[in-house]
Amino acid sequence: MYVTSVAVNANVATVGVKMVEGNVPAVGALATVTGTVAGGSPVNVTNVGITAISLNTQGVGTITYPATTGNLATTPDGGQVLFNPSDVAETLAVQKFQQFALAPDGGYGLSWAWGCPSAPASIALQLECAIDDVDGQYALAGVSQTTTSGSVLATAPIGTRFVRVNVTSAAGGASPTLWAKIYQSTNAGN
Repeated sequence: MYVTSVAVNANVATVGVKMVEGNVPAVGALATVTGTVAGGSPVNVTNVGITAISLNTQGVGTITYPATTGNLATTPDGGQVLFNPSDVAETLAVQKFQQFALAPDGGYGLSWAWGCPSAPASIALQLECAIDDVDGQYALAGVSQTTTSGSVLATAPIGTRFVRVNVTSAAGGASPTLWAKIYQSTNAGN
């Protein structure tokens, strides 16, 4: 986001913004505001949770967050607002999640991580690899996992071009959710 104006009233900063890239952050997302100069830069912060956001269809609006400083009338200013990406969980179901293509020359190490913010009573999930993106060709890489969060290093077989997370069982919990990430390491020698 670009900063267009700044204001502070009763230790609450209101920053005028123009969204230029990324997803609209939710209340509670951690904002880093840099580059403002009005009033001695009292609204520049690092990783502060926003308390409100209001954007129109063109991405113009305001964000608010706590800022312990003196009051500042709305003043035109510049700067930027950055948000740390956060993990977004999906509704947990027994299913094969979206497959991803690996960089060329598969067979390098993979790491994957997962978490269940709204935990089920039980879960079983696994990392699967395939040479071609054909459902019947996917095979388990490593061992099935049964914890609601964790991370694992795995080795993709030579020639692997596609990977996915497969939830093979899940039960219980109140509206359980899951996020998962897959990372490919590269061979530093090539």
